[in-house]
Amino acid sequence: MNLPTASRPKRLIMNLNLLTPKRMKISGYYHLLALLAVHAVSGCTSSDSTESGQKKIPKQGVKPSYRIMTVSRKPVGQTVQLPGEFQAYQEVTIYPRATGFVERVLVDRGSAVRKGQVLMVLDAPETEERLAAARSNTLKTKAMLVASREHYRRLVASNQVPGSVSALDLETAQARVQADSASMLGEEANYRAMAKLKSYLRVVAPFDGYITERNVHPGALVGSGAKQDLPMMILQQQNRLRLVVDVPEAYSSQLREGQVLTFSVSAMPGKTFTGKISRRSGSMNKQFRSETVEIDVANKDRSLRPGMFAEIIVSAAGTPGALAVPTSAIVASTEGQYVIKVEDGRARKVDVRRGQASGDMIEVFGDLRPTDQVIINAREDIKEGIAVR
Repeated sequence: MNLPTASRPKRLIMNLNLLTPKRMKISGYYHLLALLAVHAVSGCTSSDSTESGQKKIPKQGVKPSYRIMTVSRKPVGQTVQLPGEFQAYQEVTIYPRATGFVERVLVDRGSAVRKGQVLMVLDAPETEERLAAARSNTLKTKAMLVASREHYRRLVASNQVPGSVSALDLETAQARVQADSASMLGEEANYRAMAKLKSYLRVVAPFDGYITERNVHPGALVGSGAKQDLPMMILQQQNRLRLVVDVPEAYSSQLREGQVLTFSVSAMPGKTFTGKISRRSGSMNKQFRSETVEIDVANKDRSLRPGMFAEIIVSAAGTPGALAVPTSAIVASTEGQYVIKVEDGRARKVDVRRGQASGDMIEVFGDLRPTDQVIINAREDIKEGIAVR
């Protein structure tokens, strides 16, 4: 049934009222989902088109670049600093050679002494008595020897008359002379020994130097029978010192006796000293593979002291005839050390042994010639026999 025209606006209003807020929210939600779906599809399409565009661009392979140089005979000189220690030119620890009590100590720590100077006097009364007894026995045996010789001389004179002296008496007198002579020699040796022992009661300096340690005082018992953990004194010659340095095997062969070396002392910054190589051990230390070298240093003003440390500068000229390559040309792997030689346009590994190094150059020893070419940016992944351009 057709409604009147006047009632149409009301119907329109009624239809609009059907769009409640709830239905409007649902409609907006579906609209948002539709927009997100369209965006995702367009993004995937764009991404696929980009990837397909990238796949169309072919990848170009990068050829490795090798740097090649000719092996040279360039001398690899090197200057190294080696630690050394000053020692007294002569040093002696003075222990008692006779048993006794310390009577007088004539020097102390820091005293300058001369050779033969008395440092200490010991007291041992029993030594004096034994010396007197030895002297008495010596005189006694001398008198007995004189008497036996005179008796034998008279028997020999009497024997000029046949039958006046028996042969047994003559032989007995001769044997008596020999026995008395032997006794006298023994007593004289004993007397000299006791006299020497008495001289040990006066301790004298064996050379010129300085007393650096004193461990006894008057009244102390010293000698072989007493417990002596420390020496009575220590004497050092300090006007001349020994600078002892251990030179590694790689550099010792280039040093020569009489060579002048420069050194510095950490206790005296800014000062440099010189000295000549005076002695070499001539053998290598098995533990450190080094040779001990001694440098004599004059020290009249005693500015240097035994026990100080020094830094010795040693210049090594390099091994004569050795070949040199950059350090980057040596490859160290589990297979060993080698360089990569370029031979007829192909890579070939050559085992080498390192020598002295200076800066970025190093000596190598192996199957190489001065005209050979090697790769100086060598790597372990470079295979044997690959083409090198």
